Amino acid sequence: MSFILRAAFWLTVLAFLLPAAGYETTPQPAGMDGFSNAAYVSDAAASEEIGAGEALTLAARSAQDVMGFCDRNPDICDKGHAIVGHVARQTAYYGGMALTWLTDKAREHQKDLAAGAPPALSRPATEDDYMTGA
Repeated sequence: MSFILRAAFWLTVLAFLLPAAGYETTPQPAGMDGFSNAAYVSDAAASEEIGAGEALTLAARSAQDVMGFCDRNPDICDKGHAIVGHVARQTAYYGGMALTWLTDKAREHQKDLAAGAPPALSRPATEDDYMTGA
Protein backbone atom coordinates (compact mmCIF):
# COMPACT_ATOMS: atom_id res chain seq x y z
CA MET A 1 0.00 0.00 0.00
CA SER A 2 2.81 2.39 0.82
CA PHE A 3 4.33 1.64 -2.59
CA ILE A 4 1.12 2.82 -4.24
CA LEU A 5 1.07 5.99 -2.17
CA ARG A 6 4.73 6.72 -2.92
CA ALA A 7 4.22 6.04 -6.62
CA ALA A 8 1.17 8.33 -6.70
CA PHE A 9 3.11 11.06 -4.92
CA TRP A 10 6.08 10.91 -7.28
CA LEU A 11 3.86 10.73 -10.36
CA THR A 12 2.07 13.85 -9.13
CA VAL A 13 5.38 15.63 -8.60
CA LEU A 14 6.48 14.54 -12.05
CA ALA A 15 3.23 15.81 -13.57
CA PHE A 16 3.84 19.23 -12.00
CA LEU A 17 7.44 19.38 -13.22
CA LEU A 18 6.84 18.33 -16.81
CA PRO A 19 6.24 21.12 -19.31
CA ALA A 20 2.68 21.88 -20.34
CA ALA A 21 1.37 19.63 -23.08
CA GLY A 22 0.03 22.04 -25.77
CA TYR A 23 -3.67 21.19 -25.50
CA GLU A 24 -5.94 21.73 -28.45
CA THR A 25 -8.08 24.86 -28.14
CA THR A 26 -10.62 23.82 -30.74
CA PRO A 27 -12.94 20.85 -30.36
CA GLN A 28 -12.16 17.78 -32.45
CA PRO A 29 -14.88 15.87 -34.28
CA ALA A 30 -16.38 13.06 -32.25
CA GLY A 31 -15.26 9.51 -32.92
CA MET A 32 -17.37 6.38 -33.27
CA ASP A 33 -18.31 6.36 -29.58
CA GLY A 34 -19.47 9.96 -29.58
CA PHE A 35 -16.47 11.17 -27.59
CA SER A 36 -13.87 13.64 -28.74
CA ASN A 37 -10.52 12.20 -29.76
CA ALA A 38 -8.53 15.05 -28.21
CA ALA A 39 -8.57 17.02 -24.98
CA TYR A 40 -10.59 20.20 -25.18
CA VAL A 41 -9.56 23.19 -23.15
CA SER A 42 -11.57 26.36 -23.50
CA ASP A 43 -9.86 29.74 -23.78
CA ALA A 44 -11.03 30.60 -20.25
CA ALA A 45 -9.43 27.49 -18.78
CA ALA A 46 -6.21 28.04 -20.73
CA SER A 47 -5.83 31.54 -19.28
CA GLU A 48 -6.10 30.19 -15.70
CA GLU A 49 -2.68 28.55 -15.56
CA ILE A 50 -1.46 27.73 -12.09
CA GLY A 51 1.99 28.92 -11.10
CA ALA A 52 4.44 26.96 -8.98
CA GLY A 53 3.76 29.09 -5.89
CA GLU A 54 0.03 28.64 -6.16
CA ALA A 55 0.45 24.89 -6.71
CA LEU A 56 2.64 24.70 -3.60
CA THR A 57 0.04 26.62 -1.59
CA LEU A 58 -2.73 24.30 -2.79
CA ALA A 59 -0.62 21.25 -1.93
CA ALA A 60 0.05 22.59 1.57
CA ARG A 61 -3.65 23.25 2.15
CA SER A 62 -4.49 19.75 0.93
CA ALA A 63 -1.90 18.27 3.29
CA GLN A 64 -3.41 20.21 6.21
CA ASP A 65 -6.83 18.86 5.27
CA VAL A 66 -5.54 15.30 5.19
CA MET A 67 -3.77 15.76 8.54
CA GLY A 68 -7.06 16.90 10.07
CA PHE A 69 -8.76 13.64 9.11
CA CYS A 70 -8.41 12.16 12.61
CA ASP A 71 -9.98 15.26 14.15
CA ARG A 72 -13.05 14.79 11.96
CA ASN A 73 -13.20 10.97 12.23
CA PRO A 74 -11.78 9.87 15.58
CA ASP A 75 -13.45 6.44 15.55
CA ILE A 76 -11.88 5.51 12.22
CA CYS A 77 -8.46 6.66 13.39
CA ASP A 78 -8.77 4.69 16.64
CA LYS A 79 -9.57 1.52 14.71
CA GLY A 80 -6.71 2.21 12.30
CA HIS A 81 -4.31 2.68 15.22
CA ALA A 82 -5.53 -0.59 16.74
CA ILE A 83 -4.96 -2.45 13.47
CA VAL A 84 -1.49 -0.98 13.00
CA GLY A 85 -0.62 -1.82 16.61
CA HIS A 86 -1.80 -5.40 16.16
CA VAL A 87 0.23 -5.84 12.97
CA ALA A 88 3.31 -4.36 14.66
CA ARG A 89 2.96 -6.70 17.66
CA GLN A 90 2.47 -9.74 15.41
CA THR A 91 5.47 -8.77 13.31
CA ALA A 92 7.66 -8.31 16.39
CA TYR A 93 6.50 -11.61 17.92
CA TYR A 94 6.87 -13.80 14.84
CA GLY A 95 9.97 -11.96 13.68
CA GLY A 96 11.52 -12.66 17.08
CA MET A 97 10.60 -16.33 16.80
CA ALA A 98 12.21 -16.51 13.35
CA LEU A 99 15.33 -14.76 14.61
CA THR A 100 15.61 -17.15 17.56
CA TRP A 101 15.19 -20.15 15.27
CA LEU A 102 17.83 -18.86 12.85
CA THR A 103 20.22 -18.13 15.72
CA ASP A 104 19.77 -21.66 17.12
CA LYS A 105 20.41 -23.19 13.70
CA ALA A 106 23.55 -21.09 13.27
CA ARG A 107 24.82 -22.19 16.72
CA GLU A 108 24.18 -25.86 15.85
CA HIS A 109 26.07 -25.40 12.60
CA GLN A 110 29.00 -23.76 14.42
CA LYS A 111 29.09 -26.63 16.98
CA ASP A 112 29.13 -29.20 14.17
CA LEU A 113 32.01 -27.39 12.46
CA ALA A 114 33.94 -27.10 15.75
CA ALA A 115 33.46 -30.80 16.49
CA GLY A 116 34.94 -31.69 13.11
CA ALA A 117 31.78 -33.17 11.68
CA PRO A 118 31.32 -32.44 8.01
CA PRO A 119 28.45 -30.10 7.30
CA ALA A 120 25.26 -31.85 6.36
CA LEU A 121 24.86 -31.30 2.67
CA SER A 122 21.83 -32.45 0.85
CA ARG A 123 22.35 -34.09 -2.51
CA PRO A 124 19.80 -34.51 -5.24
CA ALA A 125 17.91 -37.77 -5.08
CA THR A 126 18.83 -40.33 -7.70
CA GLU A 127 16.86 -43.21 -9.13
CA ASP A 128 18.85 -45.68 -6.96
CA ASP A 129 17.66 -43.86 -3.83
CA TYR A 130 14.07 -44.51 -4.79
CA MET A 131 14.78 -48.17 -5.46
CA THR A 132 16.64 -48.79 -2.21
CA GLY A 133 14.41 -46.56 -0.09
CA ALA A 134 17.30 -44.30 0.95
